[in-house]
Amino acid sequence: MGHGNCGAVKAAIEGKPVPGQISALYAPLRPAVAAAGGILDAAIDANAKIQATLLSEASPVIAGAIKEGKLSVVAARYDIASGKVSLLV
Repeated sequence: MGHGNCGAVKAAIEGKPVPGQISALYAPLRPAVAAAGGILDAAIDANAKIQATLLSEASPVIAGAIKEGKLSVVAARYDIASGKVSLLV
C-alpha cells in the first residue's frame, strides 16, 4: 500500500542524499519512478502495484493460496488526510 505525498518516493525522484535509511529504499523504488516518469502520485501508485506483484510471487505459500483462490493480493493507496484507502486497478 502506498500513501499520498510519500517522502521516500519523493526523495527517490529527486535522487538527493537524505538522512537516515530512506536512501536505502532508492533502488527498490527506481522501477516505479521510471515507470511514472518522475511524477510523484503516479510513482506512488506504480510502486504499490509493483510491490503487490512481488509479494504475490515471492512466497510459494502466498502464490499457492492465490492460485487456489483463497487469497488476493491487491495494490492500494492510503490518503493520509482523509484516512481513505483506494484500491488500485
